[in-house]
Amino acid sequence: MATDAFQQGKLAFANNIPKSACEYPVGSTLRAEWMEGWTQGLNAKPADAGHAAQAALH
Repeated sequence: MATDAFQQGKLAFANNIPKSACEYPVGSTLRAEWMEGWTQGLNAKPADAGHAAQAALH
């Protein structure tokens, strides 16, 4: 597993692990890094092709 909290968060997202599974203490720098990694994973996720096609019709 990744040793860096940011990478752990990205891997968690990639493996469908919810944010609530983060085990770092609330308010810690490591938790913030983990959450940032998870969020970056979410933002990097390709848009759903079906949803994008539907949105283009409107």
